[in-house]
Amino acid sequence: MKEWKDPYNPFNSMKVLMWSDHLQGMANQEFLPPVQVDTDPSNQCPYACLWCNAFLNMKKSNKIMSEDHLLKIADFYTEWGVKSTCIAGGGEPLINRGVKNFLLRLKNNGIEAGIITNGYFLNEDLSNTIADTCRWIGISIDAGTSETYVKIKGISNKTTFQKVINNIETLTSIIKNKKTACDVAYKYLLHPSNAKEIFIAAQLAKSIGVKDFHLRPVGWDNIMKTLKKDPIDFTPFLEDIDKQIEESMKLEDDNFRFFGIRHKFKPNFQRKVNFKKCWASPLVLTFGADGNCHLCFDMRGREDLILCSHDPDPREVLKHWNSDRHKKILQSINVEKCPRCTFGPYNEIIEKVFIKDNMCRNFP
Repeated sequence: MKEWKDPYNPFNSMKVLMWSDHLQGMANQEFLPPVQVDTDPSNQCPYACLWCNAFLNMKKSNKIMSEDHLLKIADFYTEWGVKSTCIAGGGEPLINRGVKNFLLRLKNNGIEAGIITNGYFLNEDLSNTIADTCRWIGISIDAGTSETYVKIKGISNKTTFQKVINNIETLTSIIKNKKTACDVAYKYLLHPSNAKEIFIAAQLAKSIGVKDFHLRPVGWDNIMKTLKKDPIDFTPFLEDIDKQIEESMKLEDDNFRFFGIRHKFKPNFQRKVNFKKCWASPLVLTFGADGNCHLCFDMRGREDLILCSHDPDPREVLKHWNSDRHKKILQSINVEKCPRCTFGPYNEIIEKVFIKDNMCRNFP
């Protein structure tokens, strides 16, 4: 099953080769400043998603980062040489009213921004700011109907789905009118409870002006909220999922793209681990709403993966980044016990290209 029609897209893991100096540094255990620092403005969320990977983090802390500190870290990102930040969570980032001015400061500082949100708190004023300041925004919908939406999001108000859809349509209309470079993605975490609605959701996404539809299986193994539950079995749905992906890709045109991400997973959507160590973590650091610097955004809340604090002084991280302790933490990680790894392909590339030189990379 094809993942995409055009390999030059944001979801192709081969783009990591653009940061070859960083990858070589990780192979040599000498870490450059991260390409991206994730920012979690909030550890609060009105939803209770079935598969929440921030469940443990929010259980420990329900803090919201102050606007003053958001602006402080926006300035620090420039000092450190960071290229971008993903504003996510943690929780729902747009609960934090300081995000608007944070985005404006990032734009002024030349830092590219992206947002992952449930879309509930989008409004016209914030949408105008996002259109002007963000390279992309991913809105986690994970459903094609209101009935499925409330079930998987753990909410009771059935009008919420349409409210979020309307918010997205307002945003895409603003971006179109302003002619900015902000890409809007309809994010769809695949789960047995929504497996029959992929094509319906893709049609809906296209109808409201969304540029990208991003489909991937939900992470469930080794995540605290789902740790003791039975494994998810996609086997009964695989044939129908493939058919829906095929039909959804037929919807593509100059303004709509469909991505059914498969290369990070086994054919049955289970976790794939084709690497021996956690190498790629230093590409990204997460500044959490709890005031801590988390080494893995997939495992926010794990005490053993906290590097240091960034509150009250973001520059504290400079004392710890690339330190012996930093390296020992990463070396101690048992990747077989990690959840689905967002950077799995990156770890594989570091091992097979930059360490083992399986591609004879110095030869064109």
